[in-house]
Amino acid sequence: MWGVAVLHILAVASLVPVCWGARMSQQGPSMQTTTTPPPLTSMMARSPVPLTIIQDQPTVPAPPICADATDVTTPLGRLRSAMRNSVYTQMNAFFDAFLIFYTDEHLSEEPLQPERRLEYISGWDGAGTGAVLADGGAAVWVPSGDVRRARTMLTCAWLVIDADDPSQPTVAEWISERLIRSGRVGGDARLTSVGEWQGLSTALQREGLQLVHIPTLVDQLWNEEPDPDRRRPDFPKTVAKNYEMEHAGESWRDKVNAVRNELRSVGADSLIVTALDEVAWLLNVRGRDLPYARLLKAFVVVSMRDVRVFVPPGKLSVHVRDALAVYNCVSNNCTRVSEYTTIYSELRRAPESKILIPAAGTFQRGASAAIAQSVPPAKRVFLLSPIIYLKAQKNEAEVKGMKKAHLRDSVAMCTLLNYLETKSGLSEMSVEVTVDITRETQAGYVGPSMKTRVAYAANAADPDYRATNVTNRRIFKNATLVIQSGGQYDEGTTVVTRTVHYGNPSRDEKRAYTTVMRSMAALAGLRAPAALPAAHADPVARAPLWAAKQDYPHPTGHGVGAALARREDPVVLDYRQDTNLHTLREGYFITIEPGWYEPGKYGVRLGNIFEVVSRPNGYLGFKEATLLPYDPKLIDKAMLTEYEITWLNGYNDRIRKEVGPELKARGLTDVYYWMMNKTIPFELPSKAKKLTSSSAEPNVVQKITNIILAITILHVVV
Repeated sequence: MWGVAVLHILAVASLVPVCWGARMSQQGPSMQTTTTPPPLTSMMARSPVPLTIIQDQPTVPAPPICADATDVTTPLGRLRSAMRNSVYTQMNAFFDAFLIFYTDEHLSEEPLQPERRLEYISGWDGAGTGAVLADGGAAVWVPSGDVRRARTMLTCAWLVIDADDPSQPTVAEWISERLIRSGRVGGDARLTSVGEWQGLSTALQREGLQLVHIPTLVDQLWNEEPDPDRRRPDFPKTVAKNYEMEHAGESWRDKVNAVRNELRSVGADSLIVTALDEVAWLLNVRGRDLPYARLLKAFVVVSMRDVRVFVPPGKLSVHVRDALAVYNCVSNNCTRVSEYTTIYSELRRAPESKILIPAAGTFQRGASAAIAQSVPPAKRVFLLSPIIYLKAQKNEAEVKGMKKAHLRDSVAMCTLLNYLETKSGLSEMSVEVTVDITRETQAGYVGPSMKTRVAYAANAADPDYRATNVTNRRIFKNATLVIQSGGQYDEGTTVVTRTVHYGNPSRDEKRAYTTVMRSMAALAGLRAPAALPAAHADPVARAPLWAAKQDYPHPTGHGVGAALARREDPVVLDYRQDTNLHTLREGYFITIEPGWYEPGKYGVRLGNIFEVVSRPNGYLGFKEATLLPYDPKLIDKAMLTEYEITWLNGYNDRIRKEVGPELKARGLTDVYYWMMNKTIPFELPSKAKKLTSSSAEPNVVQKITNIILAITILHVVV
């Protein structure tokens, strides 16, 4: 019997190396170097009975497989297939990587939905740049403030990289680390700036990779999308309208002449107008081709002999064509209209010898790489568009329109804030909807000037926060609520931020709010030489926060358009700005948006639009265009100086005198009394001291009288 047992053990033992080897090959080389099978003699010594089961050794769990990364039916999978398909690449050579840019052909800050190619491919709805490898791997670079939200939105197929972190790989570095030399990288040069395209091309060339302009590949995929939920939305059919002279204040011909004068001064023969707010301003037209601005999708070429407009079919009404003198155009005081897509071929054969191509400014990114590449190299002149300065300095009619738009907006926002104080059970997203609905009640309202943002409690501590279904908070009475919004009106553009509290704010919250409001007061009282760069005024606003050892990451402010974009060149108030140090000019409108952020607790942010006004002796100052009360329960009066209280009382008095009659005229009695209650004047410290001194005088007299009376009585007794 023992003989049979020994034979059985030997038979099993002979199988151990084979099974073990098979198992080790699945686990990988590292396991083979650290684990060896037990010797046969040891097994026999411990096993007096036949051994029929071999215990599995511990294994390292395999990483989960990302289904979205391998799904060939998703936009990402279809793009990878198209990169190796000559039907899409339009050439025999294929692509090893492909770049997807966020914006449109005009490099707009917030493009329309049918222009959001990066969102279609990846699912990310914000700004950024995507890179897709044909053999697997995809990444998207987003601003640092959007990293957290991007990681919650994107699937496991995408690596999210902080574009503002210098320790992270750049787009070119990430691609070159994963491709062999002599690889090809595709991208649409229509959708990125000259500088970005050249930077990518140079960095890739150093690694032996070639960047190739391949337009419309993503568009073709999107247009053929089989999934109804992912199909490309239709472009708006809205027809552009004339912007009336009562709002524009200047004819399009006068504006063209001003541009031609600027071209002569720099030795250029023509200008390519690519930014949509510049197109709308120059031609005195308004459209609906961007989500938060009344702009027309078009290119314009201004030369000394003509004005050429490149626009999609059907976008110009008969009235616009008539105003632009399109019919029978035979002089330089009319416009010639061509089909939108022909701009590139027209630039290749343009007769002008020197063509000004807009360079990147403070916010605008200039002309696209495809526009620049269409102009012969010898004709290229890269300079800031002269329209930037002409547009930013509002004329008398535009200033009047901006003030009227802000008055309408003040009525809407007072109505909103009064309503919110009476409601409970609201959430961040429900308040966002309420803000937009309230503005819609105003005459002349066209649409929002930005995506309305509402942030409560700890969410308000993130300056870049946007409410989603996952993060949406219910609003209670134990923390601050920040509301950022704005409106587009027939007459102008508004942006405003307010922080409110529906309970009893803590001492820290009041300290934060009052400090931020003091920043507003500091800049409101600034008198500066006209030669001072706008960026150098930033420390004046930040000084109260710096004194409290606080700061905020975003710029203090920027320019605002007149019934155009909510953010416009050339100025920005940011002490970190070391380029584009432009000065302020009378007629500019700028935002002022200081903030205090306590991570994980609360946030405070206030925002007004200021008009730049002239002061004696060549100085400039500021005047609030936004007229909306601050929250008095969040103000710690003890922190305010006499000047700051005087400023606040003066601001509140303007609200009462300018907004009050408008509220009463519209029958908004309850809102009127709400506004009056929020703008009760604060008593000045000097006046309080004087009253105290005056009230003390009778007591002194009485004391002296009592002493005299006592002396008299004593004298009589003696």
